[in-house]
Amino acid sequence: MFTDRLHTLMAALGLTPPALAKAIGCDRSNIDRICKGTRVPRQNGKCARGIVDALYACADDAGKTDVLLQTVPCADPTSGEEIRAAVMEWLFAETPKKGPAKQPPAKEQACLAFGKRLNAVMELTGLSNARLGRLLHVDSSYISRFRRGQRSPAANRPMADSLCRILLAHTREQGLTPRLASLMGAPETALASEDAALRALHGWLFDLAPADHAPLVMGMLDGIGGIRELAPPPLSFAEAAPTEALSETAPVYFGREGLQRAVLRFLGNVVRHKPERLLLYSDQDMNWMVADPVFRARWATLMALAVTGGTQIRIIHNVDRDLNEMAAAIRSWLPLYPSGMIRSYYNKAPNAGRFSETLFLCPGFACISGANVRGAEDDTGLYRYDTAPAVLAAQEEAFLWMLGNAGELAHVEPAGDTGRFGGEDVENLTVLSDTLSLATMPEPTLLRALARIGADEETKARLRVLRKERLEILTRAAEKGFLHEFIPLPSREALQTGGALMDLPGLTAAYTPEDYADHVKNVLALMRAYPQYRVFPLPAPVFPEMQVLIADVTVSVVRRAPPSLAVRISHPGMCRAFADFAERTHAQYKQDRLAVKKELEQYLS
Repeated sequence: MFTDRLHTLMAALGLTPPALAKAIGCDRSNIDRICKGTRVPRQNGKCARGIVDALYACADDAGKTDVLLQTVPCADPTSGEEIRAAVMEWLFAETPKKGPAKQPPAKEQACLAFGKRLNAVMELTGLSNARLGRLLHVDSSYISRFRRGQRSPAANRPMADSLCRILLAHTREQGLTPRLASLMGAPETALASEDAALRALHGWLFDLAPADHAPLVMGMLDGIGGIRELAPPPLSFAEAAPTEALSETAPVYFGREGLQRAVLRFLGNVVRHKPERLLLYSDQDMNWMVADPVFRARWATLMALAVTGGTQIRIIHNVDRDLNEMAAAIRSWLPLYPSGMIRSYYNKAPNAGRFSETLFLCPGFACISGANVRGAEDDTGLYRYDTAPAVLAAQEEAFLWMLGNAGELAHVEPAGDTGRFGGEDVENLTVLSDTLSLATMPEPTLLRALARIGADEETKARLRVLRKERLEILTRAAEKGFLHEFIPLPSREALQTGGALMDLPGLTAAYTPEDYADHVKNVLALMRAYPQYRVFPLPAPVFPEMQVLIADVTVSVVRRAPPSLAVRISHPGMCRAFADFAERTHAQYKQDRLAVKKELEQYLS
């Protein structure tokens, strides 16, 4: 009977009722009733399909498909679809047949994801990827990733607004406003005026669940992907720090404008004197720094001149900030990261909430400090500017106390530095990349490629060590938890024409078809050796020339393009946001082991 056979498979796979319920995604009480025999699902019904899919997925994830097939006979054990069909038949082989399930009336699926909604509007208006790409000044492949749900411009408000305006304009030109309103599930009056239509379409296109961190993560990765070598500052020193600002002697400054003047005085003199380090902390709203583009350009100029002048900066961010604000804070500092002079931390201590604190300190030189009613800083904020040695010493002691209770938020390291991923704390690891990993590349393939591009002996030794370190990280994750790699597979044409690049930080080398076949053979061998190691093909690279490593306690974003570097993020909330993004990617692109094996084996012939 069904119940007995279900127990047989669960025992073979080591599954408990709670584990099965979790795999199905249903309430445990439902599975308890089925396991006790008080409820028998209908063969081929929704519940039965959920159970069969969960059994197969659990077997596949644990590398126990062969265990499943020892119990369930299957005509084609190389097909996941055939195995699931065989499990369904075997479970119900001795169960009396029930009449066909009554099907609920079909109803149109709502376009819940941004990609589906964008695709629907583009089809309505007849816009192609190439046409929309030209209008948005982006490549057509970028639009393709939008439509597949791989990317979203939600974190880039100007691009999101431009997209909405373009879609509305094409809708109106073709007299399709009523059909767009129907697609959105909104009254036509909601699209009557330009401003109302823009708000309505933006709200509908980017209607994401509160827990959906995809825009935040994508914005962070876009920012890291856009890092360039430290660019010349936007202004000259004289434009950024006028003489009157440098020569001020006021002991106290008031409000937003006062704080800005104090900061120009402070940073301008830092640039002139080239001190060893700056210590910065503020949990005040960031508008004082970012709202005024003129001041923002001055601030950016002075910060760039400070780090190029040899001043190291330690900045503590406030842990109570909203994650989006935290991400914005990190992105605002990214242009300075290639200097290697920035170390950022987050304050673990909770903020009381009534007052904001600001402390900008150059030890032995000057200090700006303020404790103000939160929200009233622009009008009533009071900021001291101190140079007295005793005051500076006390403030430095206070900052170092905060630093001792802070965690590292984001840190830039060379792309060849495995950093915290070399520690014992990484158990579960998700890797998103645009090519197969250096870690899984056979050493002879690596050396052959390095010889082909004329690499010197020092470079060869460095890459061999890096490959070994990364392989140890990946195999340890596969042994202790799981290792999931999401990568696009190259076309035959790309392999023949040198368009499939290798994962070699700081270098450019392309696969030959023979190289790629050897790499795939090694990946298949590792999948056999480590059941918890899985490769999932992507239809296209999400973030070209980057590799994202996501663990429970740390995230590392590695850029292969110059400047080749890795940004390591350790803030718990940010790591959870990346973990959510990894789970979303897994749900979207998961394939069973047999299907992936077939895709990879195509490169061996």
